[in-house]
Amino acid sequence: MTDLNCRVAKVEERLDGLCKEINDDREESRRRSDRIFLVLDELQRNAHNNKGFFGGVVFSVSAIFAFIVYITSKN
Repeated sequence: MTDLNCRVAKVEERLDGLCKEINDDREESRRRSDRIFLVLDELQRNAHNNKGFFGGVVFSVSAIFAFIVYITSKN
């Protein structure tokens, strides 16, 4: 009977270790996902800040292209 109790104790110990490992992995993945979301929020804020700049560049390039087309079609 003591052999059975010893085996049960070992299985319980192993289960406790595995549960602790799973919880540690879950916490680590939660921390990683939080960091990823913070970086994504920062990227989104930067994209909103640069939106006007990129719009101005596109407008300038299209205006230059339209001017070149106007000049070349006039001749």
